[in-house]
Amino acid sequence: MRSKLTQCYDYRQLAVPEELKKWRFPESQIDEELEALARDHSSEQQMEGPVKDGHSVQCTCLKDEKGNWEGRTVLLYPGRSLPGAQEAEQAVLGKRQGETFSCQLKARTLVLKVEKVVEKRTLTVGDTLVGLLGLPGVETVEDYRRWYHEKHDQAYRDKASIRICQFWLEAILRETTFDVDEAEKAAWCHHQAKTHYDALEAAGVDPKKQPDGTSLTEEETMKVMEQEQEKYYLPNVIYCYFCEKDGFSVTEEDMEEMVRQMAAERKEDVEELKKQADFEIFKSVKLQEHTFHMLMREANTYLEV
Repeated sequence: MRSKLTQCYDYRQLAVPEELKKWRFPESQIDEELEALARDHSSEQQMEGPVKDGHSVQCTCLKDEKGNWEGRTVLLYPGRSLPGAQEAEQAVLGKRQGETFSCQLKARTLVLKVEKVVEKRTLTVGDTLVGLLGLPGVETVEDYRRWYHEKHDQAYRDKASIRICQFWLEAILRETTFDVDEAEKAAWCHHQAKTHYDALEAAGVDPKKQPDGTSLTEEETMKVMEQEQEKYYLPNVIYCYFCEKDGFSVTEEDMEEMVRQMAAERKEDVEELKKQADFEIFKSVKLQEHTFHMLMREANTYLEV
């Protein structure tokens, strides 16, 4: 790019805030996950004994003084005290399958027949539950905790590293001096905006349509989109600077390889995908990715032990 950093701000002089270094999640998160798994592995068993709090009861309405509920299925959940159902929940207690009873439900006087009584049995958190998960080498709760950390720790470290990178890049953008080529900037913003405009049209979305229901001309829409892209231009200059320092470059061959891989995965025609690919967009994305990967390696050393 013709636009340059005349002097890049030394982000290393910044003290990284302690809250950005934190990445560990609380052990209670694993406890909550285990409790959710226990609920997921709960089972329902039909009961022959009397209805108790915590049961689910399926009834048939035999009589409704207002007439229009007769024959309907009515579900009761004794112990839950649902609005308008408290009296019916109390009335069904002690009843068995096949028995009838009268009750008040949502301001109606009903005669109900108990069709089915179900008890939901939830597994307690323990080794039995963990064994049901079928995870290789994971047989106990402690095994599950170890497995959970192995599966999730790196993702949490990466998120914290990205936050530190963003902290550094914001400082670089704020404190660095730039020599901006205005013609290049205008061309870059126009290209990014036009690509976005065309993508919206290809997706069946009218780019000219505004959130308030009004419409702009194509020229007006492009001007708005170009202005929106301006905030991304200097960050792109920064990505170019870091990638150049690191000896990283992006070529047309890199994009063609990406297109070939995508075509193979999607089972689509390579040549058709090539027509849709845009090298400048591809290059911008790759420069940003490499800059973050490079800074994340450094940010990783700042994370809490």
